Amino acid sequence: MDEYTITIGNRSDKMSRREKRELSIAYIVLSLAFAISFSGGLSGISVAAFPFLLGISLLAVGTAFIFHELAHRYLARKYGCWAEFRMWTWGLMMALFFSLFGFVFAAPGAVMISGYINKEQNGRISAAGPATNWLVGVLFLMGAYALQGIWFSWILGFVALVNLIIGGFNLLPIGPLDGAKIFRWSVVNYVTLAIAILGTIGTGYYLGLF
Repeated sequence: MDEYTITIGNRSDKMSRREKRELSIAYIVLSLAFAISFSGGLSGISVAAFPFLLGISLLAVGTAFIFHELAHRYLARKYGCWAEFRMWTWGLMMALFFSLFGFVFAAPGAVMISGYINKEQNGRISAAGPATNWLVGVLFLMGAYALQGIWFSWILGFVALVNLIIGGFNLLPIGPLDGAKIFRWSVVNYVTLAIAILGTIGTGYYLGLF
């Protein structure tokens, strides 16, 4: 869920038909992959329980993946760039394939950017996604903690965990991931965000909310 530079496009704030279509496809496929994975993969899928798990995954991925990408998009456009989401077909296929074995390799696509941005702006755009995941994760975790003992509190914990996992994965300082550009911009901000996400995950496990 990184940003790349292209040279064609306009700077309208409206979503194009292509962007809406590709964001929707990536959202549905990634939700399906998470539902399969958290069902235990191909060998553990329960036909009766799967629709329920898919519904929860749609909520979790909706807050984690879509908010992540829209945060990148919003800040890039705020800096005067053209920015649109583009799905990665092979990444979505890999997400479905690996989910059959009980885990998700999440590389559904990226926000593409056209326009001049300096290192700091690029770092801030990259940080916007994981930071949004952390904020959403904290809010849902607080809800899960406040509603402990009520049956649906675990759903809030699940949504929080998916946000934190996606945010944490994108913080890996390798290749085209967000973490590499954040690290090049500011080591302090990178470490702060990494500690925030890892600390929140640890807190959730310590409190028994995941």
